[in-house]
Formats: sequence, C-alpha cells, structure tokens
Amino acid sequence: MHRDSYVTSPSFGSAAGVVFSVCVVVGIRQAQDLAPRAYVITPLHSNAIIQTWARYDGSINYNGALPVSGATGTYNVEIFSCYHSFSFFGRSANVVASLPYALGSFQGTALGAEQHLYRSGLLDSVYRFSVNLKGGPAVPV
Repeated sequence: MHRDSYVTSPSFGSAAGVVFSVCVVVGIRQAQDLAPRAYVITPLHSNAIIQTWARYDGSINYNGALPVSGATGTYNVEIFSCYHSFSFFGRSANVVASLPYALGSFQGTALGAEQHLYRSGLLDSVYRFSVNLKGGPAVPV
C-alpha cells in the first residue's frame, strides 16, 4: 500500500499571529533617554556638580495646525545637575538630579498681526538612578 506524503506549510492563522505579536511589541515600545556615562564605574561617594548650557535657534513649523506664519524662536536652556555615586548591593550605582531653566523669545505672524512672545522659567526636573547589574563592582577610592 502506497501513501502520498505531503509537505505542510504554516497556516495563515499562525502567520497572522506572528504579525500581530510583532505589531503589539512595536506598539508597546517607548522612547529612551540615552545618558552618556550613566554606567561608568566611579569610586564610592564621588560627587560632581555639572552645569550644561544649550542654545536653540530656528524656524517653527506648525504644519497648518495653527494660523501662524513666519514663526521663529530662540531659546537657551541651562541645566544644573548634582551627581553622587554609591554602592547598591555591592554594585556600582549613581543618582543624578537635574534642574533646567529656560529663556525663550519667539515671534511670528498670527491672523495678519505680528506677535512677539518672551518666556522664562523652570522646566521639568529630571532624576536618574543607574546601577551596574552585571560587572561593575562598587570600589572605594
């Protein structure tokens, strides 16, 4: 007696399931804030005060969402940060607290009238806790 053999291929249902899973995983992903040297091993109880300054200058495009044309802006952001390193279950860890302050000047034409705007003030503070889970033992000076 002779039996025909056949090759099975993945069904449409399993392929759709894979595509759905990939779409769900991609949709769940969130943006990252990359922090250079967040995992550098520093001696225990090291402290640093950091001041950063950035200047931004250019045009603003509202893509038709607002009736504004020729919008431009210039703003400066200064960031004051404090850094401290310590041991977290025998691993090198650190914490950083940052407080930004911004000054900005903006201009553009809204509904046919030239408009100028000046803003200054504190922005959202940022706190970061970093620990080396693999390698990076905490070391004294």
